[in-house]
Formats: sequence, C-alpha cells, structure tokens
Amino acid sequence: MSTRAKQNKKWHAELKKWWTDNAMPQVCEVCGANWPIALAHSKKRRYILTREDYFTVALLCQAHHEELEFSGHENMEKGILEIIERRI
Repeated sequence: MSTRAKQNKKWHAELKKWWTDNAMPQVCEVCGANWPIALAHSKKRRYILTREDYFTVALLCQAHHEELEFSGHENMEKGILEIIERRI
C-alpha cells in the first residue's frame, strides 16, 4: 500500500469517527435521500494532499455526488463549499 493510500485510510477512519461524534447529517444534504449516500470530497482524490482537504466533505446521494463530480474541478469544490456553508 502506498504512503498516500495509508494516509487516506487513516484520515477516512478519523473522518468517519468525527462525522458520527458531531451528529452530522445522515441523509443527502441536497435532497434528503437516505440511500445510496456517501461522503463527497471537495476535490478529486489525487488532489487531496492535506487533512483539511480530506475533511472538506458533504454527505450526498449517488445522483448529487455524480452531478458534482462530473461538473469539473472548480464546480465540484464550489458546490461542496456551498453545501457546507448552508450547514453552518
């Protein structure tokens, strides 16, 4: 396993615990769907270099996750940051 893969695995465990401990949303933060859902990062995995980048996420259903993921790098980051802003 590469160093980056090991780091992502560690951060994933930390993020999962943080998400649960802080009573974060358990449904899509856009439409409220509860399945299938997953954390969507603000950047593609290959561009995530810091823990802060890894933790910049929103919980999205598959449809909204794909919509953001295929909208381009800038739109992807902008969309996740807008969702986080609404959450606060």
